[in-house]
Amino acid sequence: MPQTEMKEIERSDGCFACDWNNPAGLGIRFYTDGQGAYGEYIPTEVYQGYKGIVHGGILAALLDEVMAKALAAHGIDGVTAKLEVRFRKPVPTNSRLLLRGWIKSRRKTSFVVAGQILAEDRETLVEAEGIFFKKMAG
Repeated sequence: MPQTEMKEIERSDGCFACDWNNPAGLGIRFYTDGQGAYGEYIPTEVYQGYKGIVHGGILAALLDEVMAKALAAHGIDGVTAKLEVRFRKPVPTNSRLLLRGWIKSRRKTSFVVAGQILAEDRETLVEAEGIFFKKMAG
């Protein structure tokens, strides 16, 4: 995570990724420096696909969440319209992952958001770009 002052991003009640009170969830705490969103996660074997490798669906969920949190850091509740994930390297279970998300641009009715999952040595393991719409009230 960056070395600047960080503020915790409010969690969503019941969220699979960020609500640490959800017994089936991941319990990740996300932070912002006012620009992007950041988190850390150590996936166990419970979330593996092949032995010792984190399932791609879990990695996509991590990216989806950190990208949504990048919007939340700017006071925007966003929902995913499109998510494109690029898996660069297999991600081992029980390894410390650094999550990063940021807004790339704003369109008329949507946002282009990007995210990365980095190894502890900052090597990019997985990256994504998505289109998010502002959540409708109700």
